[in-house]
Amino acid sequence: MSIGIIRSLMANSSTSRMSDLLPYLRLFMRYRARLALGTVLMLATAASGIGLLALSGWFITATAVTGVLLAAGVAVAFDIYVPGGGIRAFAVTRTVSRYFERIVNHDTVLQLLRDLRVNLFKSIARLPPTAAVRLRSGELLNRLTTDIDRLDGLFLRGIAPPIVAVLAIVITMLLLLFGSVALSLSVGLTLLALAGLSLGRGWLKGQASTSALAESNAQLRAGTIDHLQGLADLQAFGSLRHHRDRLLTIERYDHALNADTNIRVATGESILAAGLQLSMVGVLLFSLYLYGTGTVSGAIAVMMPLALMALLEPLGVLPAAGWHLARARASAVRLREDMNQTQKSAHTASRTDIVQSDKPTLCLTNIYLTRGAGATVLNNVSLTIQPGECVGIVGASGSGKSSLASLLTAQLTADSGSIFINGHRITAIAYKALFNQIACLTQQTDLFSTTIADNLRIAESGNSRTGTAKLWEVLEAVQLAEFVENCPDGLNTWVGESGTRLSQGQARRLALSRVLLRDPPAVLLDEPFSGLDSKTAENISDYLAHWLQGRTTLLLGHDRKVLPPADRWFHLENGDLKPIDS
Repeated sequence: MSIGIIRSLMANSSTSRMSDLLPYLRLFMRYRARLALGTVLMLATAASGIGLLALSGWFITATAVTGVLLAAGVAVAFDIYVPGGGIRAFAVTRTVSRYFERIVNHDTVLQLLRDLRVNLFKSIARLPPTAAVRLRSGELLNRLTTDIDRLDGLFLRGIAPPIVAVLAIVITMLLLLFGSVALSLSVGLTLLALAGLSLGRGWLKGQASTSALAESNAQLRAGTIDHLQGLADLQAFGSLRHHRDRLLTIERYDHALNADTNIRVATGESILAAGLQLSMVGVLLFSLYLYGTGTVSGAIAVMMPLALMALLEPLGVLPAAGWHLARARASAVRLREDMNQTQKSAHTASRTDIVQSDKPTLCLTNIYLTRGAGATVLNNVSLTIQPGECVGIVGASGSGKSSLASLLTAQLTADSGSIFINGHRITAIAYKALFNQIACLTQQTDLFSTTIADNLRIAESGNSRTGTAKLWEVLEAVQLAEFVENCPDGLNTWVGESGTRLSQGQARRLALSRVLLRDPPAVLLDEPFSGLDSKTAENISDYLAHWLQGRTTLLLGHDRKVLPPADRWFHLENGDLKPIDS
């Protein structure tokens, strides 16, 4: 082992521990029987390959020797059926075991991937809103999902290959015993050392590249998504070329990292193959020596190096296996760090339940909020919404209306200032109690790939199940009942991923109907009629004006004319909230 590798091992001794993979290995133990079966099938494939090549070499040589003896007039008998049958058996076994190994292992890996993703998103679902907001970053979500995908190859590409390689070496050593015990032991130890060095080199080299490669992949994918989604804004502000050049720079760096990784893996495979071939040459020379001394027959002498040749397949994957182990460990570390960082805010303060009020008071006091590079969103904003009062705030896009709603639902934290609900500071209110008090319709319409009924029943609280009549009632209120009635499956109509089978206006009304089902004491409506024609918006506005009576309400929009009537109106501009004279 070179000095450089030793230094690298010492430098990474604190960070290159396999213990980082223990939580995921414990998860894999749920499937230990299936994983063991998959490993046995992988070994059967390798053993069949060794047996096929070794027996074929023996059979061809024995047949040739027999033919020479018969041509020389020597009476000799040779049974071709037993070894011929063995060759066919090894060939069939190798094909069948490989086929079932693929079925078993890939099915198991898909189930492991499912469990990993379920566990991850269960953790995300338990996060408080202020922590969950971080997950709106495409880069973070990409890292989380990409790292999960990379962990699914931990067993199949990282752990199983070394196990199979060691057992394949043991099988080869048993075959070499036909020639010499000393030969078997020396070749076996040499091959084990070669396999260990190849795996260790892949592990150590992988430590240096996997984290950087994962980071560049995340930046490239997130940057591409941002580029496509923000194409109009980039064009409007003249930043399209700058953003595209930056994306191309990331892409070139990512390609360079991939190329470097592929070169390192290929170099490891070449070194392993060269070492194995040198071992074959050594075994061939020693077997010829044994044949010359009459210790073994010519067929056995040919069989021994061919048995070694069959190890190219099970041993050739070891450099890549070491790299896969390093990549899986790096992914496990990033997942742990990301989730720990995201969950920190869940424990920063103790939260208590509050007594639910039919008409809560919402109060913002001296709220300052900056976003991005320090741009002021809210500047010393103070507002009190009395019990049962309806307040409307209008302003241009980007003026801070949605940020105000996020503050009142604890999805954002102000830089300074306080928010109270019924006299309780919002940072001290349990999230469940907060959500029981306030229902919010944001600008983003979130629908799930399920039926209309299921999308409505998301608004249910506790174990109660909303009756069909109530679902039709809220659909009628948002003027969506006729459309649903005309659908062949009615309430069981599938809305598609993110509501793609609905128009923008239909999706918006379906989201609004969920707020109506909640029947909350306080309501936040942010652009409730976005995507609706003026006639439909006017009709729904009349219904909302009646429904909102007695509820503490905050309306947000661009124009008060397209919002339900309010008791007071304010204008939000440049972070300042100013009253509008009636």
